Formats: sequence, C-alpha cells, structure tokens
Amino acid sequence: MSLLRRLPPVLRALLAQTLAFAVLVALARTGLRLPGLVWLLLQAVLAVFLSRWMDLSPRWAFMQAALPFLVRALWSAPIPAWIYLALFLGLALVFGGGLLSRVPLYHASEDAWEKLEGLLPDRSGLCFVDLGCGFGGPVAHLARVRPDSTFIGVEASPFTWLVAWLRCLPQRNAHIRLGSLWRTDLAGFDVAYAFLSPVPMPALWAKARRELKPGSRFISHSFDVPGETPHRVVPVKGREGARLLVFEL
Repeated sequence: MSLLRRLPPVLRALLAQTLAFAVLVALARTGLRLPGLVWLLLQAVLAVFLSRWMDLSPRWAFMQAALPFLVRALWSAPIPAWIYLALFLGLALVFGGGLLSRVPLYHASEDAWEKLEGLLPDRSGLCFVDLGCGFGGPVAHLARVRPDSTFIGVEASPFTWLVAWLRCLPQRNAHIRLGSLWRTDLAGFDVAYAFLSPVPMPALWAKARRELKPGSRFISHSFDVPGETPHRVVPVKGREGARLLVFEL
C-alpha cells in the first residue's frame, strides 16, 4: 500500500479503473449477463471503492464515478479521432509537469500575493523563488511591488510556463524558468515559496534545509511540513484552510 501512495494521484485513479474493468471482464467470462447500464454502474462503484482504498481524496471519487459514463457517451459520439489527440496534447502541455511530481495546478488568491509582501525581508537585493509557479501570479505581483529585488518562478509544464513567462515580461526583475523544481539549486535564494501538495512536502523540506543558507525563509502555501511547526501562520483568502506557513532556517 505504501508503494501505491507514492504514485501520482492520476496514475492511482487510472489503476483503479483498470482493476475495476479487469474484475468486470472476469465476471463476464463466467457467463454473467447484465444490462449495459448495470455494467457501467458496477465499473463506477468498483473504481470509487478502489480509489478510496488507494487513499485518493474524495474529490477523485466523483471523477471516478463519472468516468465510465463519460467514456460510454463519447464512444458512440461522432467525434474525429484528432480531437482526442489534441485534447491529450493540450492536457499534457498544461498539466504534464505535475503528473510525475504529484503536484496539481493550484492558484494562490490575490490576498495571498499581498500577504506574501509582508513576509519578505525588508531589504534590497532580495532573491525570491516560487517553486512550481503555475501561471506566475505571485512572481509578477511581487516583482511589481518590490522593484529592488529579483523574483524567479520555476514551472515544469510548457504551456503554463509560457503563460507565466509572458505575464512576467513587463517586469525586468521577474524571470520564469522552464524546468523541474527538484533541479533548482536553492543556495542563492533568500526566500523559497511553494504551493504544491502534501505529497512532496517532506522531500521539499529536506531540500530546503539542505540548500537554503542560514537566515533564509521557506514559505509553504496551505500544506504542512510533517513533523515541523511553522514559526508563523498567516491565514489567506481562497480555498478552505488556505494559509501561509513560514519557516525560518
């Protein structure tokens, strides 16, 4: 079970659907005959059960239940094959970087951007990095209000990176890099900020402890660092429980 939990949620979801389908195939081979709608319901119920067993969050249960019916509806629809390819490529460009890193695309609220301003050290020449910067909102905002400092965003998904890069072009002190946050050396930064997911937080905290210099600051949006107590917690508007957790190194 621990091995399954290391898989990205999307892979666990696909595995749940595959196992559910395998069970139905085994039942069909015994000679069991059921109406098509009943088979779809069984697929949905089994996929939801397996998803919860694999420790997927409740929001995945709804998607898992809906997927068999969606596939059945699309199966008979007169949709050209290239549409599916285009959708797949589009999803890969937007979300591909988070697939293996198990980091969904989250958006921090503008209130979080403004609260981040007050968490930056009050000195010029500051160097800030947003690890997994998405569409670049925090980087663009902070670069605007703090022209005396440098703000870097790191994003692994190509389309998302492009949007962030274009968004930050007007700010000469903002730079968006295409690449993995895990390959980003944190040694030169005064503040590292991340809005990721619970899964990578232990490894990211170990990386921050290892690479950030003494006196630096690590800020996690909403997600705890297991076994660590933040030096400061700042509530922000947005999803339920949204907050900035500040750790001093």
